[in-house]
Amino acid sequence: MGTNNEEAKKKVVNRLSRLEGQIRAVRRMIEGGEECEDIVTQLSATHSALEGATKLIVANFFMECLSESQQKGENQQEAVDRFISLLLNTRM
Repeated sequence: MGTNNEEAKKKVVNRLSRLEGQIRAVRRMIEGGEECEDIVTQLSATHSALEGATKLIVANFFMECLSESQQKGENQQEAVDRFISLLLNTRM
């Protein structure tokens, strides 16, 4: 993500920091022999948080792609097609 949208960048970094904490918590739970149900619950919450972060990053990336294509004088449809191609080739 570029530096054009510092607020969006800050939101993404905050979400990623929370995800790091959640992953560390899962590791501690496993190492500490916590109940399987509790570990799975925490993993589910972590998975949901990762999906939310991914959506935020993808949305911001898309907007940046469009903005950059306009600045370069490119056809917006080409930028959209390039973005769609990226999404289709990325396992999410």
